[in-house]
Amino acid sequence: MALAHNGILRGLNSIYLQAPHIPRKDPEVVQDFLTYCQCWCESMHHHHDAEEQEFFPSIERISGVQGLMGRNVEQHQAFTPGFDLFQAYSRTCSPEDYDGQKIRSLIEGFAEPLTRHLHEEIDTLRVLDVYDSGRIRQAYQRFEKMLMDTDNVRSTWTYDETRSHH
Repeated sequence: MALAHNGILRGLNSIYLQAPHIPRKDPEVVQDFLTYCQCWCESMHHHHDAEEQEFFPSIERISGVQGLMGRNVEQHQAFTPGFDLFQAYSRTCSPEDYDGQKIRSLIEGFAEPLTRHLHEEIDTLRVLDVYDSGRIRQAYQRFEKMLMDTDNVRSTWTYDETRSHH
């Protein structure tokens, strides 16, 4: 899980760092960057949806502690409003209207609660060693399989559709 969270953070960092350097005079480059932002958003949604649908309920069943993962779900909800604004911008912005500082501002609106969540969730998972580690490992493997089996299922646009959208 730490590896996945590291990938999420590095992806967001790459967007934040590159946003002001995207050449507005080149609509194709702008659209490619917006598509990159959309892909990052889909990956984030995919990861957190799968946690809430598969992994967290499994952990609570194995531990016998209802609500054990509730803090993590609350943290998902804390960064979601800002994240949703960023995702909406990346989907609806035309290359002509692109604003790298707007991208940065939107990220700043959810980065702190997201980063806190990604770090604290690892701490939550570390204390699960008091439960059946074999069953926890199996739950994580089912979670990973779900992620792999459903990769890109959420996406509502193909790359070509996204490019022709604007």
